[in-house]
Amino acid sequence: MSLKLGLLGAGIQSSRMPTLQKYLADLSGVSLTYELLDSASNANFVLMQQLQDVIGQGFHGINVTHPFKQRVHPVVSQSLVPDQSQIGSYNTLLFKNNEIVGANTDHSGFIRGYKNRFSNSDPGTVLLCGAGGVGRAIAFSLVQLGVVKFYIFDIVASQADSLCKTLETLGVSAIAIAEKDLLEVMVSVDGLSNCTALGMHKQPGSAFPEQAIGNQSWVFDAVYTPLETEFILRCKKAGLPCLTGFDLWLFQGVDAFNIFTGAHIDVDQALIQTAFGWLD
Repeated sequence: MSLKLGLLGAGIQSSRMPTLQKYLADLSGVSLTYELLDSASNANFVLMQQLQDVIGQGFHGINVTHPFKQRVHPVVSQSLVPDQSQIGSYNTLLFKNNEIVGANTDHSGFIRGYKNRFSNSDPGTVLLCGAGGVGRAIAFSLVQLGVVKFYIFDIVASQADSLCKTLETLGVSAIAIAEKDLLEVMVSVDGLSNCTALGMHKQPGSAFPEQAIGNQSWVFDAVYTPLETEFILRCKKAGLPCLTGFDLWLFQGVDAFNIFTGAHIDVDQALIQTAFGWLD
């Protein structure tokens, strides 16, 4: 029997997630099909109708990407990891016994990617730009990794405020800042985390001013198309250790596959090298 899986998102025709999921299936001897559920290709798209359709069509589960990670949260009846329900977003849905079960593998994938790159180094104090679905997941990951304090910036101030309030319920200091404060805060933190879309092929630029890059201990960029964003290139030039969007994409994708199939695939150097060749 072949598992039916898919990716729900907008403008996802160039996604390499089908390639990853099918490759992992071949590694583990699992039979699956994988479809792109692109809202940009459906003029009559309605999120709830799409979810009902895939359930009715016998899908086992789906990956979820921008802009639906937060929007699917209310329809999830159970979180596979109880603490993840507080994140407010899901990127992995499993259809089980007429229920929608959710997981956030951005959360688990970031933790594994961070440890793979930086071992057991503490994240320290972090400036995080972008408080949407990915930003919330990364913030919760950093809490689990032992972050000392957050500064949060989002062009939608209410999103930054909301994330700060949620983090404070976890006993973590979090301060929402304005764009004019970025330079001053950047020079005082240990880590920089870009969870915005800035840096993508169609949205060039960087969330962080170049002149304040260099005093930090580590950086992260959620963008992986291109593989080396303007931000990552600047950080590498400054000699900063980098966790990239490719790292997050790979680890979260493998975590999702394991949830879908019950497999126990791990990320090793051979898989990293193979997957790296799929992206440009």
